Amino acid sequence: MWTHRALREAMWNLNWGITCSWVSTTLNALGLKVHQVRGWIHRRPDPDFNAKVTAVQDAVAGATVGERPVLSLDEKTSHPVRTPVRADTRASDGSLRREFEYVRKGTVSWYGIQDCATGAVEMVRARSRMNSEAFIEVLEHLTTVHGPDFVLIMDNGPAHTSRATRAWLAEHPGVAVVLTPKHASWVNPIESVFGIVTRQLLKHGWFDTADDCDQAVQDWVEERNRTHRPVSFTWQLAA
Repeated sequence: MWTHRALREAMWNLNWGITCSWVSTTLNALGLKVHQVRGWIHRRPDPDFNAKVTAVQDAVAGATVGERPVLSLDEKTSHPVRTPVRADTRASDGSLRREFEYVRKGTVSWYGIQDCATGAVEMVRARSRMNSEAFIEVLEHLTTVHGPDFVLIMDNGPAHTSRATRAWLAEHPGVAVVLTPKHASWVNPIESVFGIVTRQLLKHGWFDTADDCDQAVQDWVEERNRTHRPVSFTWQLAA
């Protein structure tokens, strides 16, 4: 990766006696940002992509209160718990002044579940590694809350498709799984909920402990569920 210092050193090797500040000024004048990196994935063509997206759309559209539940599930992993070294203050113009330095207090993870018929959300805190064993515990929780017969929208994560999970699903034929296409987790409606809770609470939140962070999320869920609405998901299919 190019940096201002690396560019200066490369030019010095060509007997160009320049400084880092000259490199910075020149790059800014040209609008070049050589220090930035853009990442992407070359997704392999999936001949079933449209069919899988359509299956998710149909499942969400068919979700009806009082009938077979349609649930959207995914993991929100390793959110950092941070505590500032100084409290926030307000400037004279009312703007928030926040201390940049903070102390890390670990991480916290959740299993997010949304009922597509009502839009009600549940954030189940993960108490251990988010492996197949922990995921099966969540599946057992769902059967306790929603009964043995429901539709589950989820991605192709290792814990979702492991041998142990497949064995559990085989023993529970009432649970119908709708998998999103690979590298397309955005098809899963619960991802929108993760984006909202991050913007409204987690992104700028300070928490002393993981328990404090989880409690704030549970309070957010309770407040959101007061005005929940049915999930709507549509996508213009690829030609």
